[in-house]
Amino acid sequence: MPNTAQDDEYEGGGEYLQPINNNASREELLEALKASQLYVMKLLSENRTLRKENNELKATRSKKSCKDTGEQDLLGYRPHIVTLAKKFLFLCALVIDTTLFRTNPPFPDNQFADETAYRQSITNALYRDIPEKFHPALDGQTYTSFAKEFVHEHGEGRSTLISIIRKNLPTILKGLGIDSDILTTAGADRSNNAALTCLLCFPNQRKATLYAPVLFPGATQNMNELFTGPIVMKVHRLMYFGPKSLVPGNKPAANSNGIKMGLIEVTESSISAAGTLARFVLSTDKAWASVGAISGTDWEADYRAYHKLLATNRHLPHVQKIFKKIHKFVFESVNTSTEATSQEDLDDDAEDAIADAMRRFELGTDPASDPEDGAADVPGGSGVAAVVSVEFAPVAATRIAEESPHEPEVEAAPNQALAATRRQRTARNSASAGASSTSGVGPRTRARR
Repeated sequence: MPNTAQDDEYEGGGEYLQPINNNASREELLEALKASQLYVMKLLSENRTLRKENNELKATRSKKSCKDTGEQDLLGYRPHIVTLAKKFLFLCALVIDTTLFRTNPPFPDNQFADETAYRQSITNALYRDIPEKFHPALDGQTYTSFAKEFVHEHGEGRSTLISIIRKNLPTILKGLGIDSDILTTAGADRSNNAALTCLLCFPNQRKATLYAPVLFPGATQNMNELFTGPIVMKVHRLMYFGPKSLVPGNKPAANSNGIKMGLIEVTESSISAAGTLARFVLSTDKAWASVGAISGTDWEADYRAYHKLLATNRHLPHVQKIFKKIHKFVFESVNTSTEATSQEDLDDDAEDAIADAMRRFELGTDPASDPEDGAADVPGGSGVAAVVSVEFAPVAATRIAEESPHEPEVEAAPNQALAATRRQRTARNSASAGASSTSGVGPRTRARR
């Protein structure tokens, strides 16, 4: 029961919480309960107010702590930094730090020659992918806040990716009989799970390998099929287009990373990231670190090894096939949707162009010309039709021209249609003339001068 001593611990508590005797009546108990509820509501209201003030203070303190507030106001990068950092994570680098933000160095002849060259290449990528208006902020010696915020958002994006991949592992690994709690819980013990071990090690290996079974479609380590295993490709698609895209036949959600960022291809970096993260979420490590705390795997080094392998060999036919296969899987429904839209737009444009050509065709017709002359009376008619055929069907137009040595069908069609209409009108006039010869009413004729 509340008492006066306890009331002194709370500001204003005595106003609501009054001592209650052990022999209190029902009415007194209800009154005390009502008073307690009012007091709780007051505390909740005060708590909401304090939380709001606390958030405002945090925001103000964060802005005041930055030495380059003028740079923030001048460049206006803050609304864009999350998207820029996430896109850089997908397309350029899985791991970055603030020391990469410096004056743009020359691009190295071989970005994988050594550590310095690799870091220079990442700095170059920052200058390449971040809009030019924000380039002054890339000088980390002068502007420190941009580098810190960019690296922070980049790390947040990676953590979110890992969390999403873990959450959807039961779908990705469906049919393997692995307990979902082991897959979705970051802190779960995965060290003794035989099924996971088979995905990370080949039978003749005692520990996880760089080119793990999860990266291949079969049970053999065929390097011509690296990164095309169903699991790692599903991870890649999930990274780009979210959980709904894993359901067969589903199109990507409008708010997925790939749609929002306008991603149109897979890259050496995105493939390397998918391979690295697919292995990481199946490993014994519970939290991301460049070097795994439990497994001892150097995840950053493995990512670079994948990146180097793909970048330096992309010109090879079998590597190009790998890229095409991954791209087809990741963008399957996206490509179909895009092609359908493009074809519809093309059809609409073609109809508009043909209608425009017909209008110009009619404007070029001589009203006094002989109906039987057809297309010959149309100045520039074939030229207009030729523009239409070349613009919308160059291959088809060429093939038709070869089959018909005089005029392509696409060119002649509007003229033939108009000529046919005129012939029908002439036939009707002739019929009327035959009928009028018996009735004494002749057809209207053009007066001769």
